[in-house]
Amino acid sequence: MIFIDSSAWIASFKKTGDEELKDFMRQAIVSGLAVTSPIIILELLQGCRSVGERDSLRTRLESLDTLPLTKDVWEQAYELGFSLRRKGLTIPTVDLIIAALAIEHKSLLLHHDEHYEMIAPHFPILQTKYFGLKQ
Repeated sequence: MIFIDSSAWIASFKKTGDEELKDFMRQAIVSGLAVTSPIIILELLQGCRSVGERDSLRTRLESLDTLPLTKDVWEQAYELGFSLRRKGLTIPTVDLIIAALAIEHKSLLLHHDEHYEMIAPHFPILQTKYFGLKQ
Protein backbone atom coordinates (compact mmCIF):
# COMPACT_ATOMS: atom_id res chain seq x y z
CA MET A 1 0.00 0.00 0.00
CA ILE A 2 1.38 3.43 -0.99
CA PHE A 3 -0.11 6.42 0.81
CA ILE A 4 0.50 9.48 -1.37
CA ASP A 5 0.92 12.74 0.57
CA SER A 6 -0.41 15.99 -0.88
CA SER A 7 3.18 17.20 -1.29
CA ALA A 8 3.88 14.37 -3.76
CA TRP A 9 0.60 15.01 -5.60
CA ILE A 10 1.41 18.72 -5.94
CA ALA A 11 4.95 18.00 -7.14
CA SER A 12 3.56 15.56 -9.72
CA PHE A 13 1.06 18.11 -11.05
CA LYS A 14 3.83 20.48 -12.14
CA LYS A 15 4.71 20.36 -15.83
CA THR A 16 8.38 20.56 -14.90
CA GLY A 17 7.94 18.06 -12.06
CA ASP A 18 10.16 15.10 -11.30
CA GLU A 19 9.53 12.44 -13.97
CA GLU A 20 10.67 9.65 -11.65
CA LEU A 21 8.04 10.74 -9.13
CA LYS A 22 5.35 10.93 -11.83
CA ASP A 23 6.23 7.43 -13.08
CA PHE A 24 6.28 6.00 -9.55
CA MET A 25 2.86 7.48 -8.81
CA ARG A 26 1.42 6.35 -12.13
CA GLN A 27 2.53 2.77 -11.45
CA ALA A 28 1.13 2.87 -7.90
CA ILE A 29 -2.25 4.07 -9.18
CA VAL A 30 -2.45 1.64 -12.10
CA SER A 31 -1.44 -1.31 -9.90
CA GLY A 32 -4.07 -0.41 -7.29
CA LEU A 33 -1.49 0.19 -4.56
CA ALA A 34 -2.12 3.95 -4.19
CA VAL A 35 -4.31 5.06 -1.29
CA THR A 36 -5.44 8.42 0.03
CA SER A 37 -7.31 9.91 3.00
CA PRO A 38 -9.92 12.61 3.49
CA ILE A 39 -7.26 14.95 4.89
CA ILE A 40 -5.16 14.63 1.71
CA ILE A 41 -8.23 15.24 -0.44
CA LEU A 42 -9.03 18.35 1.62
CA GLU A 43 -5.50 19.72 1.26
CA LEU A 44 -5.54 19.22 -2.50
CA LEU A 45 -9.06 20.49 -3.18
CA GLN A 46 -8.49 23.77 -1.36
CA GLY A 47 -5.75 24.57 -3.88
CA CYS A 48 -7.98 24.15 -6.94
CA ARG A 49 -8.55 27.21 -9.12
CA SER A 50 -12.04 26.42 -10.38
CA VAL A 51 -15.13 24.38 -9.61
CA GLY A 52 -14.43 22.19 -12.65
CA GLU A 53 -10.85 21.51 -11.56
CA ARG A 54 -12.05 20.75 -8.02
CA ASP A 55 -14.76 18.36 -9.19
CA SER A 56 -12.44 16.54 -11.58
CA LEU A 57 -9.69 16.15 -8.99
CA ARG A 58 -12.15 15.05 -6.31
CA THR A 59 -13.55 12.34 -8.59
CA ARG A 60 -10.05 11.04 -9.35
CA LEU A 61 -8.94 11.06 -5.72
CA GLU A 62 -12.12 9.46 -4.42
CA SER A 63 -11.61 6.58 -6.87
CA LEU A 64 -8.63 5.48 -4.73
CA ASP A 65 -9.00 3.41 -1.59
CA THR A 66 -9.24 5.67 1.46
CA LEU A 67 -7.48 5.18 4.79
CA PRO A 68 -9.90 5.85 7.66
CA LEU A 69 -9.09 8.24 10.51
CA THR A 70 -9.73 5.80 13.35
CA LYS A 71 -9.30 6.25 17.10
CA ASP A 72 -5.98 4.39 16.82
CA VAL A 73 -4.77 6.87 14.20
CA TRP A 74 -5.60 9.77 16.51
CA GLU A 75 -3.84 8.06 19.43
CA GLN A 76 -0.75 7.54 17.25
CA ALA A 77 -0.84 11.22 16.17
CA TYR A 78 -1.07 12.35 19.81
CA GLU A 79 1.96 10.22 20.68
CA LEU A 80 3.96 11.44 17.68
CA GLY A 81 3.31 15.10 18.49
CA PHE A 82 4.08 14.72 22.18
CA SER A 83 7.23 12.63 21.69
CA LEU A 84 8.66 14.76 18.91
CA ARG A 85 8.05 17.99 20.79
CA ARG A 86 9.98 16.55 23.76
CA LYS A 87 12.87 16.02 21.33
CA GLY A 88 12.72 19.64 20.17
CA LEU A 89 10.83 19.01 16.94
CA THR A 90 7.63 20.86 16.17
CA ILE A 91 5.83 19.21 13.25
CA PRO A 92 2.68 20.66 11.64
CA THR A 93 -0.46 18.99 12.99
CA VAL A 94 -1.65 17.76 9.59
CA ASP A 95 1.73 16.10 8.98
CA LEU A 96 1.45 14.31 12.35
CA ILE A 97 -1.98 12.98 11.37
CA ILE A 98 -0.71 11.83 7.97
CA ALA A 99 2.33 10.13 9.52
CA ALA A 100 0.02 8.42 12.03
CA LEU A 101 -2.22 7.21 9.19
CA ALA A 102 0.81 5.71 7.43
CA ILE A 103 2.02 4.02 10.61
CA GLU A 104 -1.35 2.62 11.67
CA HIS A 105 -2.19 1.33 8.19
CA LYS A 106 1.36 0.01 7.62
CA SER A 107 1.70 1.85 4.33
CA LEU A 108 4.65 3.44 2.58
CA LEU A 109 4.31 7.23 2.74
CA LEU A 110 5.26 8.78 -0.59
CA HIS A 111 6.04 12.45 -0.07
CA HIS A 112 7.91 15.58 -1.05
CA ASP A 113 8.00 17.10 2.47
CA GLU A 114 11.02 17.19 4.76
CA HIS A 115 8.84 17.01 7.91
CA TYR A 116 8.38 13.28 7.37
CA GLU A 117 12.12 12.83 7.06
CA MET A 118 12.41 14.57 10.45
CA ILE A 119 9.89 12.15 11.99
CA ALA A 120 11.24 8.88 10.52
CA PRO A 121 14.49 8.60 12.56
CA HIS A 122 12.48 8.85 15.79
CA PHE A 123 9.73 6.47 14.66
CA PRO A 124 11.40 3.84 12.41
CA ILE A 125 8.02 2.17 11.95
CA LEU A 126 7.20 5.09 9.61
CA GLN A 127 8.34 3.97 6.16
CA THR A 128 8.80 6.82 3.71
CA LYS A 129 9.90 7.43 0.15
CA TYR A 130 11.08 11.00 -0.40
CA PHE A 131 11.39 12.68 -3.75
CA GLY A 132 13.53 15.80 -3.33
CA LEU A 133 13.13 19.00 -5.29
CA LYS A 134 14.87 19.24 -8.64
CA GLN A 135 15.78 22.81 -9.48
